[in-house]
Amino acid sequence: MKKFVSIFAVTAVLATFGTTPAFAQTASSKFAAEVSDITLIPNSSSSAPPITVLSTMIKTPNKKDLLIGVSLETALFTQTQVKGKNGTTDTASASATLEVSVLLDGKPFNPTNLSGAFPPKVVYDKRAQTLSATLGGVIQSCQDLNGDGVITVATECVVTDEMIQLILDTMAAHHFNFVAANLSPGIHTLEVQVGVGVDTSFGAGSASATAGVGRGSLTVEEVRAINQVVPGAGIEFDFLQ
Repeated sequence: MKKFVSIFAVTAVLATFGTTPAFAQTASSKFAAEVSDITLIPNSSSSAPPITVLSTMIKTPNKKDLLIGVSLETALFTQTQVKGKNGTTDTASASATLEVSVLLDGKPFNPTNLSGAFPPKVVYDKRAQTLSATLGGVIQSCQDLNGDGVITVATECVVTDEMIQLILDTMAAHHFNFVAANLSPGIHTLEVQVGVGVDTSFGAGSASATAGVGRGSLTVEEVRAINQVVPGAGIEFDFLQ
């Protein structure tokens, strides 16, 4: 009976000492990441406010900095069509934009105290497409109605609309590094937010646009830059106030 108790006690001690370092290492992680192999934002044909697509947490000691990398597959689709006849001019426009920002503990960058992830917002992908044309139309048939031997297209021909269409459908991967400086000690949450902007305008033709995000990754690394003594040393944020 004593032998059993002794073995049990040793096992409990080993389990206690075995789990404590593992917990401390996880909580004090110097690197964190989230990687997605699914579509983060399906193609949207309307503008939408920023939504969180990736997030992770990291624990830092006092006065540490974070290097935050955000990689995203961006998909843009734009379609413009113009049509007209008899020398009329028609114009159609379509635009799509994807803007990315990083929230630190649920807050954006604060230019007053330089807290948060900088820069506040990055355009990962944008396209503005405009198609304009002066079109004569398609002549179906003509008849010299007044018998003067001259065909006047505007009054003596059947003309249908002429049409031109432009479609662009692209997808590409983009990366940008954000920086957060002089963090307070504790566990911090990083969120990647993406806003979608879509706009169209057209006359006799048509226009459409969509924007979406495919795969993505968020990587966060704890670093420590030197305190800035002279311009260009350490971490420096440049922005318009």
